[in-house]
Amino acid sequence: MGEGKGAANLYGFTMKSGSPLYIVDHSDIKGKAKQPKRIIFNLEVDKIDSEVARLKRKKVKVIAPKYHIEGYGYIATFADIDGNYFQLVQVRA
Repeated sequence: MGEGKGAANLYGFTMKSGSPLYIVDHSDIKGKAKQPKRIIFNLEVDKIDSEVARLKRKKVKVIAPKYHIEGYGYIATFADIDGNYFQLVQVRA
């Protein structure tokens, strides 16, 4: 978005349907996450095994390997470069 004081990075993603997703950094937040479990971002995927393998090849830090929650689906938890947690979730067979 801009440069200098208060400048932010904006990342936009257009979906096949529904609302777009925007991720913006905040000028007041710097450095590693002090409470990485406070907010966990879930990304729903169709094939969790191949997506987990792809992230592992990229050396993304694994917090919890793929596990199953009965009646819900499969989840794998990772950390981004700032230590924030995010999860891949597969709820469909």
